[in-house]
Amino acid sequence: MNPASMTRLLALCTLILLTACSKLDRKPFDSLTPEDFNSSDGSLQAATNGNYARIKTMALGWHRVMEFPGDNVSLSGTTTSHLFYLYNYQRIPNNSFTTSFWTNSYQIIVSCGKIIQSVQEGKSNEADQLLGENYFLRAYLHFTLVNVFGKPYSHGRDNLGVPIKLDGDPNNTPARAKVGEVYDAVLKDLDKAESLMNTFKSNIYASREAAWALKSRVYLYMEDNQKAIDYANKVINSGRFSLLPSAQLALYPTLKPETNKETVLAVKFIPDTDDPDNGINNIGSLYSTINGAGYGEMYASQSYLELVRQFPQDQRNKFIEPNYNTNSTKIWAMYVDNTYKWVMVTVQKVGNDYQNISTGALLEKQANISGGYDYFITVGAEKKKLIIEPEMNLRNGYPKFFITKCSRQEGKPQLWSPIVSRLAEMYLNRAEAYAKLGDVGKAVADVNLIRTRAGIPSYGLYDPVSLPSGKSALDIVLEERRLELAWEGFRKFDVYRNKKDMDRRYPGTHLSGNSPISYIKSTDPFIIELIPQSQILAQANLVQNP
Repeated sequence: MNPASMTRLLALCTLILLTACSKLDRKPFDSLTPEDFNSSDGSLQAATNGNYARIKTMALGWHRVMEFPGDNVSLSGTTTSHLFYLYNYQRIPNNSFTTSFWTNSYQIIVSCGKIIQSVQEGKSNEADQLLGENYFLRAYLHFTLVNVFGKPYSHGRDNLGVPIKLDGDPNNTPARAKVGEVYDAVLKDLDKAESLMNTFKSNIYASREAAWALKSRVYLYMEDNQKAIDYANKVINSGRFSLLPSAQLALYPTLKPETNKETVLAVKFIPDTDDPDNGINNIGSLYSTINGAGYGEMYASQSYLELVRQFPQDQRNKFIEPNYNTNSTKIWAMYVDNTYKWVMVTVQKVGNDYQNISTGALLEKQANISGGYDYFITVGAEKKKLIIEPEMNLRNGYPKFFITKCSRQEGKPQLWSPIVSRLAEMYLNRAEAYAKLGDVGKAVADVNLIRTRAGIPSYGLYDPVSLPSGKSALDIVLEERRLELAWEGFRKFDVYRNKKDMDRRYPGTHLSGNSPISYIKSTDPFIIELIPQSQILAQANLVQNP
């Protein structure tokens, strides 16, 4: 099928599915497969494209459910949108985003199940490929659901997960399976997908390599480290993918996904079709305002800024664009006070130093690991690290550190094709698995490979014999995952599955209101979302999370 035909078909499938949404029962198990599905190759292609199209319609909510509870983001205001409850850990059982995520996921799962039940293996290579794609999509959605609504696998196989839905019968409403059982079902589907998919159509369709990449992630989350390495190696050694060069890393989100050799699988968004109203409702809109497009209300967190700015040469700095007051010539030295509020001090450059204009004192400075200087100010008896920038525009007292990693695809301000998997993740999966197996040398080698690609100079690479004081090999891997995979939906899962705590003691409206939650332990019940109340009411055998 040529690209133009594919675009028209996806647009038609999206329209059909969106029209059908208003007629859907509140139960999620009603199939979205066309009623006249007859298992012919053409009908199978249309039904499968419909599943891809439905995933695209849920991408915004999907991103918010996975990304907003992490520590890379800082919201600059309160809102009546239910995204606020994802961000501040004040869970509500009727959250529109978790409800939509659950319902849409299961509708696609059931549609995949009906296709799987209806199509005989071996009918044709094309049919087997499409059948494998549906096995993959079912596995991916079950896997994502169990990580959002169930505790991490590393916390115990026997904790409650999510229902495993393998048939197309809307009246069959399974109860929640155990986390381990869901993982087993995911791997079984991925095994089948891997055996059936025989063609790499492009990186906007599921493929054998995409199944290998997801298996690497699944096994990593299960702490089956050797298998995580084995499947990462399959992707790395396939010869199909390559890391973008350092000079192109900052252009990653701007590329048409099919032309990006690093992407293993992406959810394809199409210019002029998937960015109506300048993409105001697309993922990047909340993170930035570009050429007047976008709300620009959620910014890079202070802790992420300090991490990525350790090396100015790090190309990942370019995914953050401070929004400056172009009418001002002031320079600000900004720090965070003990109530986690930004404080701005006006300074001026004096040679290689900065002078506090109000006091006349030079800022304290200290040589840093990048060959430059960090600057500090003493407040009371406490030394505060400064971020120095030209005067910035503020929203409710929060400087606008726009995030642009989810914007500018093909020149469109707020267009982006969300990434399901890419080659850099495979190296980092392998690094984490090596670290947990005690092979520090190989773990550090993979981390250094990613750091070198990011543009970090040789003196910023790690020595496996002498790691930074107080840091383990696992610590530096997780830190690099945070830097490299920011705003791709990994951070929350990476923290809690490794039984780490989430430190959100930085500016943001997650600290507003009564009883704000600034530090989340991996043992806290609210690291997972509540099962949507509408589903509890519709399905008596569902048990709510604590």
